Amino acid sequence: AVSSQSSESSGINAEYGQPSIYLIHTQPTNLHLSTLESVARAIEQMEDIPGLEDRMVQPLKAMVRTQFGFGAVAHGTQADARVVRKQEVKRGCKELTVAPKLPNFDYESF
Repeated sequence: AVSSQSSESSGINAEYGQPSIYLIHTQPTNLHLSTLESVARAIEQMEDIPGLEDRMVQPLKAMVRTQFGFGAVAHGTQADARVVRKQEVKRGCKELTVAPKLPNFDYESF
């Protein structure tokens, strides 16, 4: 995972506020993107090609949709999982959450 925080040295502004579409993978935080998303965003900005990121990530989005069709679920972040695990430990749960599902995720509109 690549952090989407701004990098002054590279001149790339990655703070779009859009979380990763690679939802079948648990990202460290909601600021992290897949490598493909990060590269697509950087090229779009560096080459000033509006809409390039959206076009480049369409195969990734199609793959995620296919995985949803086979039963995969949209994951929250590792930071979310830590919060859930702390609650589970307090409740005395035997098995702890590794990757929490995103609540109220709309699989149909993804």
